[in-house]
Amino acid sequence: MAADRGFDIDRNILDEVGKKTFHGIRTPEALDDAIQATTLNDPTPNDSFLLMAANTAGIRPDLTLAVYATRLASWQRDGHWITSDFRPPHSSSIFTATATAIRAIQLYMPEELRTERDASIERARRWLNTARPMSTEDASFRLLGLVWANAGKSEIDMARHDLLAFEKEAGGWPQLPSYPPDAYSTGEALFALHESGVPLTNADWRRGLKFLITTQALDGTWRVRTRMLSPASVSPKYFTTGFPYKRDEYISYAGSTWATMALLSAVLANANRDGSGLRAVPPPWIRTALFGTAQQLEAALDAGLDPNAKTERGTTLLMMAAPNAEKVRLLLARGADTKATTQSGRSALIIAAAYRGTAESLRLLLEAGATDQSRELVTAAMSGDLENVKVLAEHGVEPSAALAQAVTFGYPDIVELLIRKGANAKMTERSGINLLHWAAIANRPEVVATLSTAGALINARDENGFTPLMYAATIDFGDSEIVKALLRAGADPSIRNGDGRSAREQARYFHHTQIEDALR
Repeated sequence: MAADRGFDIDRNILDEVGKKTFHGIRTPEALDDAIQATTLNDPTPNDSFLLMAANTAGIRPDLTLAVYATRLASWQRDGHWITSDFRPPHSSSIFTATATAIRAIQLYMPEELRTERDASIERARRWLNTARPMSTEDASFRLLGLVWANAGKSEIDMARHDLLAFEKEAGGWPQLPSYPPDAYSTGEALFALHESGVPLTNADWRRGLKFLITTQALDGTWRVRTRMLSPASVSPKYFTTGFPYKRDEYISYAGSTWATMALLSAVLANANRDGSGLRAVPPPWIRTALFGTAQQLEAALDAGLDPNAKTERGTTLLMMAAPNAEKVRLLLARGADTKATTQSGRSALIIAAAYRGTAESLRLLLEAGATDQSRELVTAAMSGDLENVKVLAEHGVEPSAALAQAVTFGYPDIVELLIRKGANAKMTERSGINLLHWAAIANRPEVVATLSTAGALINARDENGFTPLMYAATIDFGDSEIVKALLRAGADPSIRNGDGRSAREQARYFHHTQIEDALR
């Protein structure tokens, strides 16, 4: 943004950041890795932010990015997308997941699938229009999502009104209504308002801008307080990058970025991107297998295309076509090898499981002799496709490995099915954390009753002396539903942590008034 607005920047630094950010989509094996879903983890926000960054860097559409976008689109639920991340505020909101998915598929989903792309964006627009935001993060990305989905003026006006309602009287936006304003929330709110067409002369916008200017530190950064207060290890162990503020450094870095973007929004842009992401065009049969119709693939086979054609890195025609049952059926009839695997151990079955709505493909592959492994079931559980999970579970895949993913993504129907198929709901990590702990840490109240009934210990303490309820009292997501669910399941609110505090006293200690009220 700074470069687009004529600021002097160090191009070497920008280039180095670009090399790291886009390494995975620029290597010679990028297309194979994309098709094989080798890096699949949590498509929103991981893949959606990657594609948005690629567009900002001027990387033009190609097959690799089209695969990412198409798989991302398949993970859509009833209009929205889900994330398994639980790091508030910047990666736990389904509004953020949905808005960034809209933008990513809008930018890179291939023209062959424009009907599916447009229908997906329209479903997301309808969901955003009716969903109610609980935080500035929710409201900012709801507004951005509607803008990116080309929503009508009345819908954007209402979303803008809802975002402005979070602003404090003195200026600045808080993460949650009971919090003080900070640079993270103020920056993203101002950016979203500007993207929606709010003029720089708007009084609310200028109050927010003044808040950023007056709260900036002398070194150019802004400090934002972390909400990651629980002792559970939810990511790599903490390490410093050299950015200021120690334990607050990661959210402060993100807040400083949003604040900078908001300030840059006040400067006119003159973008001049070079499309530096161009690579050699792959053979046309790859595009046909990925995004063409079954009829087009059949014509290619009739013209001599080998049904077991593959790339130099072992990605087969069947793997490319795996999400489409009609193309899978055609290739199997022509002799495609269902047991072929890549050097990384990926198969057509694993790739089909990485998409939602692929139960028929999975059945065809399994009936044709594809070897089933627990990896497919884990991926299907992550995607939230109940029918896919049923198909794999019916073929005897061990279900326990998939249960933790179903819990952290928050899929009660899949949790119930996996437990019915023999998954161990009592599993406990070496640290003492069990699945109910993870339900609390990830704010998944909808799975608590099922886990408790299946034998997960509701009052178990981990190595930090924390019960699931103590985690729920420590982590503030802006609601108290997880606390209520744990209490209904028999959680004991009188158990004290290593600091001698009960769950209610813990909530009071961190000023989580809504949680304290629920515990009262």
